[in-house]
Amino acid sequence: GIYPMKSIDIILPLLGILYVISPIDLLPEFAIPVLGVMDDLAVLSLTIPKLIKEVDKFLLWEAEQKYKATQVIDAEIVK
Repeated sequence: GIYPMKSIDIILPLLGILYVISPIDLLPEFAIPVLGVMDDLAVLSLTIPKLIKEVDKFLLWEAEQKYKATQVIDAEIVK
């Protein structure tokens, strides 16, 4: 099967990572050194747990798929 995933669960963490990588910040580092880094850290602190949660859900789903695949498929009917 295909992993059932809401696109928002992937889009939000990706946007967060892009924001941190991007040179454009709400609070530029050079203008306000401490606060400029803080907004990046705030975004990361929100996106990383979300990303980890999605990876965990995927790994759990993947394990369930493997378990389903190993169930008995060809069994003899005994009367």
